[in-house]
Amino acid sequence: MRHARGFACLCLTGALGLGAFTASASNLTLSCELLSSGPSLSCPATAPMYTVPGQYNYQNQFSTPVGSTPIAGSSIYGGPANGFLGSAGFIDDYFFQIATAQADVVSATIDLGGVFSIGNLFARIYSLTSNPNGLVTTTPAGSVDYGVITPSGPVTLVQINPVTLSSGSYVLEISGTDTGTQGGSYTGTLNLTAVPLPGAFALLLTGLAAAGLYAVAVRRSPEAALAPG
Repeated sequence: MRHARGFACLCLTGALGLGAFTASASNLTLSCELLSSGPSLSCPATAPMYTVPGQYNYQNQFSTPVGSTPIAGSSIYGGPANGFLGSAGFIDDYFFQIATAQADVVSATIDLGGVFSIGNLFARIYSLTSNPNGLVTTTPAGSVDYGVITPSGPVTLVQINPVTLSSGSYVLEISGTDTGTQGGSYTGTLNLTAVPLPGAFALLLTGLAAAGLYAVAVRRSPEAALAPG
C-alpha cells in the first residue's frame, strides 16, 4: 500500500507540471485539519510568516476510512461559479502570513482506478482575521478567492488564478472526500510573487531616472565646468 501511495504522489507531481517538491521550493505546513473520522488537528492562534517571493508545496494523503464520510454540518461553498459542492470528508487548513503579494495556487489529485482517489477536491483562500477560528465548514466570512475546477481524465486540477493579497494572515483551505478503496491523496503549490508596479507608476519612475541621468550628464559636461559660477 505504501508503494501505491508513493506512486500516486509521483503521478500528482507530474500532473502539476510545476517542478513541485524540488530543492528550490519550500513546504507549506499543515496548520489544522478536520476529519470525518480519526483524530483532527487543532488550529493555532496565529499564522507563520512566509517569504515573498517563494514557492511553497503541500500534500496530504488519507487511508480509508479516514476522510471518507461526511463531516457533520459541512457544506463547502465554491463561489458563484461552482455553488455549494456538498459535504467534505476532510478540511485541511494551511495558515500563512505575508507582506503584500500576488498569489496563485494549483492543487491536483489523481484517480488510480478507484483504489486511490479524492472526490470533490476544492481550494479557496480567505482571511484568517475575518475567520479567527480558521476552519470553515460552509461559507467563509469576508473576501474569498475560489478555485477553478478542471477535470482531465483521471486528474482533477483546482486552480486559483493570480490574485493580489494585501499584507496579513490567510488560510489556504483544501477540502474533499476520500473515495478510494484504500485511500487518496492530493498535492499542490502556492506561488507568491511581488506585486508588479502599476504601468503609470513604472513610467513615472523611468522618467525620474532619465531626468536624474540627464542632470548628472549636464554637471559633468565641459560647458558646465566652464560656465561662470
